[in-house]
Amino acid sequence: MLKTKFRSICAIATGLDVLGDKWSLIIIRNMLFLKKSTYKELMDNREKIATRVLADRLKKLVLDGIIEKNNHPTNKKVFIYTLTEKGMSTIPLIVELMKFSIQHYPNQVKGNKLDKNRVSYKFTHASSEQAFIKDARKEYLKYKKSLSA
Repeated sequence: MLKTKFRSICAIATGLDVLGDKWSLIIIRNMLFLKKSTYKELMDNREKIATRVLADRLKKLVLDGIIEKNNHPTNKKVFIYTLTEKGMSTIPLIVELMKFSIQHYPNQVKGNKLDKNRVSYKFTHASSEQAFIKDARKEYLKYKKSLSA
């Protein structure tokens, strides 16, 4: 598989060529907010991604520099997937998508409003959007560092 082929010079089309499929942002969400870093962990998600699709998206995201793939420190059969700086730069994009969904599809995303582990709960209870983005990045970097310890 090669790096993404771009349809045009349009900035929106380019972004969609990299991240606009059905699964890429879900994978990034799971890595960023749910702290999933192995193939097995990423397979375990409520959206039920097919194993072949996950493998394909991980390869594509690695080739596009959104995530990196490293050997597990103690198990040579397992790889650790982590977000790169480019991958973490999707946090504001994810926030905007979350805001869109909360505003226009509130009954769909409502869920358990008291579940303090839900990303939407953390977002709606953050002191500001910028604080949420900063905290999400900080928490992920701390988690990423713990993987190599």
